[in-house]
Parts: sequence; structure tokens; C-alpha cells
Amino acid sequence: MPVVVVPYDSRLQLRLVTGIDPEDSSPIIKNFYFSKIKSSAVEQDIFDVSNQLVSLQKYSLDEIRLNQTSQLTS
Repeated sequence: MPVVVVPYDSRLQLRLVTGIDPEDSSPIIKNFYFSKIKSSAVEQDIFDVSNQLVSLQKYSLDEIRLNQTSQLTS
């Protein structure tokens, strides 16, 4: 039987640099999460919206992550 992939949940994570740790000079990262991203959303659109959201922040962007979960059925 072929496996059927059913999109279950998607979550956008924006990692922003909020400062520098004075002890070891590593960046201090704060995570912002946006859940219930539509499974029909195109990755380029998610990327573009993410950059627009970051432009509203005073912190710089470290990374954009899209965490997707799916259910596998037969």
C-alpha cells in the first residue's frame, strides 16, 4: 500500500539576536514562534513574510526555521 502524507501542523520560528553575552561573546538568541501556518503556504511567501516581520523588530535576524509535522497513513 502506498503511504499517504497528511500535513498535520506547521510552526514558524524566528531566531533573533537580542544581545551579546559579556562572558563568552556568544550571541543571545530569542525565539519567536508563529503556529498554525497553512499547509498550502508557499515557502517563498513564508520567507518573505518572515523578513517583513523581522523588519518591524529592533533586533537582527539569526535564522528562520519552518517546522512541519505530518501524519503518515496507508
